[in-house]
Amino acid sequence: MDPNASLAQQLQALETVPDSYLILSPELIILTASNAYLANTLTRREQLVGQYIFDAFPDNPAASQANAVRNLRASLARVVATGKPQHMLLQHYDVPDPEQPGRFVERHWQVLNTPVFDRESTLQYIIHSTINVTEADLTRRALRRSQHREHDALAEAERDRQRLSHLVMRAPAAICILQGPDMVYELVNPEYQALFPDRFQQGRPLLEAVPEFRDTFLWEQLQNVFRTGRTYQAHDTRIPLVRLAQADPEEAYFNYTMQARYDEHQQIDAVYVFAFEVTEQVRGRRQVQALNHELDQANRQLTRVNADLDSFVYMAAHDLKGPINNLEGLVQALHGALPAPKPADVDALLGMMQEAVGRFQRTLVQLSDVLQLHQAYEPTAPPADLAAIVDDLRQDLLPALQQTGGVLEVDADACPLVSMPAKSLRSLLYNLLSNAIKYRHPDRPPHVRLNCRTQDGFWHLTVQDNGLGLDTIQQASLFALFRRFHNHVEGSGLGLYTVKKIVENLGGRVEVKSELGVGSTFSVYVPS
Repeated sequence: MDPNASLAQQLQALETVPDSYLILSPELIILTASNAYLANTLTRREQLVGQYIFDAFPDNPAASQANAVRNLRASLARVVATGKPQHMLLQHYDVPDPEQPGRFVERHWQVLNTPVFDRESTLQYIIHSTINVTEADLTRRALRRSQHREHDALAEAERDRQRLSHLVMRAPAAICILQGPDMVYELVNPEYQALFPDRFQQGRPLLEAVPEFRDTFLWEQLQNVFRTGRTYQAHDTRIPLVRLAQADPEEAYFNYTMQARYDEHQQIDAVYVFAFEVTEQVRGRRQVQALNHELDQANRQLTRVNADLDSFVYMAAHDLKGPINNLEGLVQALHGALPAPKPADVDALLGMMQEAVGRFQRTLVQLSDVLQLHQAYEPTAPPADLAAIVDDLRQDLLPALQQTGGVLEVDADACPLVSMPAKSLRSLLYNLLSNAIKYRHPDRPPHVRLNCRTQDGFWHLTVQDNGLGLDTIQQASLFALFRRFHNHVEGSGLGLYTVKKIVENLGGRVEVKSELGVGSTFSVYVPS
């Protein structure tokens, strides 16, 4: 029989076997392939026959770590060299994807390379026998990944448990877990144990470890949470606490939460208790409430006193006007009734009487001004036009400026409107500007600067002068009622008191910076 015909018959027979075979020449040229092999590799016979095996099945560049070509080449070389079959370890050897040129389909194989010799012991061909284990390998790897994930999840759960345990044991709250209807202590952290320092609780039923809780609202609350699963919270709750076994109960206050714990069957098996002792806070709050009550009573009393003082000032300012005016008329009548020429001592005495009456009248006017100042707050008044008020004041101050050679500089463009009643703003500025001119330094003409800008939600008005200035002691009592430091000019001691009251009525503040012999800067802050 013709050897070539015999080989052809053998190859044709191998094509139909149910197993997955590739038949290679000693030179690794593909002679034929079984139908099962063609199905596993997504190829056609006419596509493979005659090709060099590694041209037909190159390496997948995306899986170069598999070393598929190198491993198979080495195995086939050993088969040719030794003439013995060669089992290969599980191989990752992807095959070209006929649907997407240049792409590959993942494959994993069990491989046996077997040489076939003729009667003269000449190598005729190599049977490259393969079993496609891709699905099994992918399943095995998926299982391995799942096992790794499960292992990692368990490890993370254990780490979480350790972290939670660490947190619970170091938490500043008293925490315990009470298991079952008997409320057996499953966990007790140090803060909870510190509430009962001489009583061991772990593993003991609640009423055995702390018998004074029997028939109390706490026991009823725990039982209700265990039965219903409804969380219970309490705030500033008074609990008679027996800290030491033989001691008397003491008054303690707690904020606490009782929460059900569920097992894997979603059945309640325990109750968590989280408690914070707030005894000191409750006592402190009660003290504050008591002090606030005393302060409220004092404020009420002060309000009544202020009302009485206002009534007195009103009486002094109004009810005494008539008698003083009558006294002034009597002095004038006496002056006219006495014959001229009057003795010098009589004339001087009448003058002193007239001056005393005048001072009394001015004092009554000032008291009336103070009363009006206390009652003059107008929260709904529209904002004031600063430029218009300053122009009006400049005319009022012009004679004093001309007399002293003074200069008034104004920079108020940033404040076209100021949140203050116009008459209050005028009174405030007049007092500050007139004082700056009045209390000038004798060695230089007055130089006054008025500035306004917005700052942090406030109108910030400043009046700066180069006048006499004030020392630290004088600044401390500068805004007191009827306080005066210079007697060489006319004054009542009411101006700066008026400024301070106007600003405070508007929720603002007044500050002063001054240096004796250099000058002063008054800063007024009014909410914008």
